[in-house]
Amino acid sequence: MNSEEFNTFYRRYYKVSVKIANGIVQSRFTAEDVTQEVFSYFYEIKERLDASSEEKLHALVVWKTTNKGRDYLRKSYVKREVMFDNDVAELQYRTTESAEAALLGLEKQKYLSMAFEGLCRKNLINYMIFMRVVMEGVSTEEVAREFGYTRNNVNNRVLRARKWLLAEILRLEKE
Repeated sequence: MNSEEFNTFYRRYYKVSVKIANGIVQSRFTAEDVTQEVFSYFYEIKERLDASSEEKLHALVVWKTTNKGRDYLRKSYVKREVMFDNDVAELQYRTTESAEAALLGLEKQKYLSMAFEGLCRKNLINYMIFMRVVMEGVSTEEVAREFGYTRNNVNNRVLRARKWLLAEILRLEKE
């Protein structure tokens, strides 16, 4: 892959990588850092990248972004960075009309984040398919081709992920 092809590849998959990373690290700022590291890696190996198959390139971006996002979550310094993002989220809720509404909003955000992290740990494939179909708005047919599943299998995995997330959020609220 030459430099011009790499630039096209970068422009095509940058937003995809950021969305996937954001789903994993739950922070737009950190997601952009993850994406930057992903494409730095691809730039280093650009001579060996096979640009003949869009499906392979897309799968490679999904795979590398997912792994790099998990790596970021494992690093201790990320906890400090995420605290900054939570402070930003708190500022958004301070503009609401009541303190109770602000607290409920923060609590709901925390439960959602915990539920998504749990799904990612419990069933990575369902998590990735859910993120692609629901969060990124990719068609089930396209996701089925990417993962090598039938369209019905993708729909079932999305429904199972939704059901699991709802049950997990309800469980977290009870605790």
